[in-house]
Amino acid sequence: MVFLDLDKNKKLVFQVLLVFTIIAGCVFAFINNQRGQTVLAAIELLTVLISFGLLLLVKKTQSREKFLRLALIYLTLFFSIMMFAFSVEGVSITVFSWTLVIPLISYLLLGVKSGFIMTAIFYSLSAYIFFKGYHGHLVMLENVSYANIIICALVFWAISHSYEHSNRYAKDKLNQMAVFDHLTGLYNRSMISRLFNQATEKADSNLLQNISLISFDLDHFKQINDQFGHAIGDEVLKLFSKLLQENIPAGCSAFRFGGEEFVVVFPESNELNVNTWAESIRKKTKKITAQGMPADFVVSVSVGVTTEPLQVANLNDMLKVADKRLYQAKQKGRNIVVNQG
Repeated sequence: MVFLDLDKNKKLVFQVLLVFTIIAGCVFAFINNQRGQTVLAAIELLTVLISFGLLLLVKKTQSREKFLRLALIYLTLFFSIMMFAFSVEGVSITVFSWTLVIPLISYLLLGVKSGFIMTAIFYSLSAYIFFKGYHGHLVMLENVSYANIIICALVFWAISHSYEHSNRYAKDKLNQMAVFDHLTGLYNRSMISRLFNQATEKADSNLLQNISLISFDLDHFKQINDQFGHAIGDEVLKLFSKLLQENIPAGCSAFRFGGEEFVVVFPESNELNVNTWAESIRKKTKKITAQGMPADFVVSVSVGVTTEPLQVANLNDMLKVADKRLYQAKQKGRNIVVNQG
């Protein structure tokens, strides 16, 4: 799972757009009322009120999903009013210059896929309204006029699409680096607080739920690196990570804490199933064989397990207890699971 946080720059741009919409809506409502376009003026005032409400909501939201929903509401409303303005009899042909903002703000607020769909819909509607109402206009008597409009519109679309696609790709790569360990594909250490807190926040105060934390440390890993080389050592780390990924229950999270140390968080657990699972991983670890290692070399892992009531669990305390029990496993000869002090 990739964690995509709300882009703070997009949030700021959205707020600026809403402020601009409020100001511009008031200005155009006044102008159109003076011109006798009372229906359009009323719609623009309604847009001002809705934009003000959206502005208050956007300032408060920290959720990317909620942000996208608010952006979709705003753009649908804004572009629909734009289409209505295009259709009003007697409107200036220059109003169609607003069409060029459709791809810019669609991609900026909604991203590549939704931005493409939004642009395709409202570009098509704009083209239909324009060519239906102005195909005989003096400005449109020459074919070059159509070519200029179409090519200019497509250039804005292409630039918006390519820029947002490249921007999204770069941010996704940075997000991957911030969330996952590059060698094993497991979550990195920085993610454990976030996922642990998510688990505790979901706890039902009326139920007695537990959360467990399991620490794994591959035995004699320095010997593997020194004797067989770091490439084989890395392969052992990847194979053990794959073992965790293939056997981890739904809802649990596995992390590489650094070096040969790994942690698994078990929300809504009980001591029996956690200890049984940890023991099964210990046994399966002995079957790991990396290419280049002797067939009789056994990879083993020491394990420390701790379980606490979910409502009062503290991550730092549980990590200390799990590490203490992991150290006890090492002292007792390695390749064992220790689940109590």
